[in-house]
Amino acid sequence: MKPDWNDLIADCFCYGERAFAEHPSDEEAAFQLLSQLRQRHIGWSTFSGELERQLDGMPKLNAKAELARAHLYFRKWLLD
Repeated sequence: MKPDWNDLIADCFCYGERAFAEHPSDEEAAFQLLSQLRQRHIGWSTFSGELERQLDGMPKLNAKAELARAHLYFRKWLLD
Protein backbone atom coordinates (compact mmCIF):
# COMPACT_ATOMS: atom_id res chain seq x y z
CA MET A 1 0.00 0.00 0.00
CA LYS A 2 1.30 3.43 -0.95
CA PRO A 3 1.65 6.03 1.81
CA ASP A 4 -0.82 8.88 1.76
CA TRP A 5 0.42 11.96 -0.09
CA ASN A 6 0.83 14.09 3.04
CA ASP A 7 3.09 11.42 4.54
CA LEU A 8 5.53 11.99 1.64
CA ILE A 9 6.11 15.71 2.25
CA ALA A 10 8.89 15.33 4.83
CA ASP A 11 10.84 13.11 2.41
CA CYS A 12 11.19 16.12 0.10
CA PHE A 13 13.14 17.95 2.82
CA CYS A 14 15.25 15.08 4.20
CA TYR A 15 12.90 15.31 7.21
CA GLY A 16 13.59 19.00 7.80
CA GLU A 17 17.35 18.92 7.25
CA ARG A 18 17.53 20.32 3.68
CA ALA A 19 15.67 22.70 1.40
CA PHE A 20 12.81 21.36 -0.75
CA ALA A 21 14.17 18.93 -3.38
CA GLU A 22 17.73 20.11 -2.71
CA HIS A 23 19.31 16.65 -2.99
CA PRO A 24 18.62 14.10 -5.76
CA SER A 25 16.88 11.79 -3.28
CA ASP A 26 14.68 14.69 -2.11
CA GLU A 27 13.91 15.54 -5.73
CA GLU A 28 12.86 11.94 -6.38
CA ALA A 29 10.58 12.12 -3.34
CA ALA A 30 9.10 15.37 -4.69
CA PHE A 31 8.40 13.71 -8.03
CA GLN A 32 6.65 10.80 -6.29
CA LEU A 33 4.64 13.26 -4.24
CA LEU A 34 3.67 15.24 -7.33
CA SER A 35 2.55 12.04 -9.05
CA GLN A 36 0.27 11.17 -6.14
CA LEU A 37 -1.14 14.69 -5.95
CA ARG A 38 -2.02 14.63 -9.64
CA GLN A 39 -3.52 11.13 -9.48
CA ARG A 40 -5.77 12.28 -6.65
CA HIS A 41 -6.62 15.63 -8.29
CA ILE A 42 -5.26 17.59 -5.33
CA GLY A 43 -4.68 21.25 -6.14
CA TRP A 44 -2.09 23.78 -5.07
CA SER A 45 -4.25 25.35 -2.36
CA THR A 46 -4.81 22.01 -0.59
CA PHE A 47 -1.19 20.96 -0.97
CA SER A 48 0.26 24.31 0.11
CA GLY A 49 -1.94 24.37 3.21
CA GLU A 50 -0.62 20.98 4.31
CA LEU A 51 2.93 21.98 3.38
CA GLU A 52 2.70 25.10 5.56
CA ARG A 53 1.39 23.01 8.44
CA GLN A 54 4.28 20.55 8.16
CA LEU A 55 6.89 23.29 7.74
CA ASP A 56 5.86 24.60 11.16
CA GLY A 57 7.41 21.42 12.54
CA MET A 58 10.72 21.91 10.69
CA PRO A 59 12.42 24.70 12.67
CA LYS A 60 15.70 24.55 10.71
CA LEU A 61 13.92 25.71 7.56
CA ASN A 62 12.52 29.08 6.52
CA ALA A 63 8.87 28.22 5.86
CA LYS A 64 8.24 31.17 3.53
CA ALA A 65 11.31 30.36 1.39
CA GLU A 66 10.46 26.66 1.26
CA LEU A 67 6.87 27.36 0.26
CA ALA A 68 8.18 29.56 -2.57
CA ARG A 69 10.62 26.85 -3.63
CA ALA A 70 7.87 24.22 -3.69
CA HIS A 71 5.70 26.66 -5.65
CA LEU A 72 8.36 26.83 -8.38
CA TYR A 73 8.37 23.03 -8.65
CA PHE A 74 4.68 22.23 -8.34
CA ARG A 75 2.39 25.16 -9.12
CA LYS A 76 2.22 24.67 -12.88
CA TRP A 77 1.26 21.02 -12.36
CA LEU A 78 -1.33 21.46 -9.61
CA LEU A 79 -4.56 23.11 -10.62
CA ASP A 80 -7.24 24.49 -8.32
